[in-house]
Amino acid sequence: MPRMSLSIKALALSGLLAVWLTPARAETLRGFVRAIDDAVIATELNARVVAFAYREGDAFRKDDVLIGFDCAKYASDLRAAQAEQKLNAIALESSQVLERRGAGGSFDVQLNKARVDKAVAAVDGLSARVRDCEIRAPFDGHMGEVRIRLHEMSTPNQPLFRIVSAANLEIDLIAPSNYLVWLKPDHEFDVRIEETGATKRVRVARIAAAVDPVSQTVKVTAAFRDDKADVLPGMSVSADLNPPAQR
Repeated sequence: MPRMSLSIKALALSGLLAVWLTPARAETLRGFVRAIDDAVIATELNARVVAFAYREGDAFRKDDVLIGFDCAKYASDLRAAQAEQKLNAIALESSQVLERRGAGGSFDVQLNKARVDKAVAAVDGLSARVRDCEIRAPFDGHMGEVRIRLHEMSTPNQPLFRIVSAANLEIDLIAPSNYLVWLKPDHEFDVRIEETGATKRVRVARIAAAVDPVSQTVKVTAAFRDDKADVLPGMSVSADLNPPAQR
């Protein structure tokens, strides 16, 4: 009896081990298309919008002016700062001449130099503020959700609009964590675009660094292998992934 009991336990353990090592069977995974170039644009300015002709869905090219603000006040402040910088530069030059002739001390030189440095910093800060009066497109794309209109006042650090490009797309999928036994980067498979019914070939680009301990799933990011015609960000996808041994 003891030997039989040991044999039964050994068979049971070997069976559990076999189940644990068996690759997961194929199941339908769900995900969505995501744009790599996708940005929500905001500004630090509190200014009136004087140039904004885009509506949702409108196309633009890289470096196009997307929005312009009334920055007359900032431009005036910049001119005043530049004049202050020039005045301090003259004072510094004069104190340096006096020091060389022995009619002035190094204290005046250092003081005027500090004033020049302060003025330069003020000019740099206001120059950056004036540059922000126009926001240019960082990539080719389309206008997404719009939250501002012409003639309205912007609120600092609040979203103005969203821009997105369909040129560079990826797919995010959620897979069971036991797929990690065989699912590796560069693994290729097909996905179905739910909205159009089209089938696209993709490959695993990245796998998340951690598994969700609650759902026992892992995020998988896939890149398109063929054309992305008629594919838009936000579209839903499904995929039936088969372990290599089941192909």
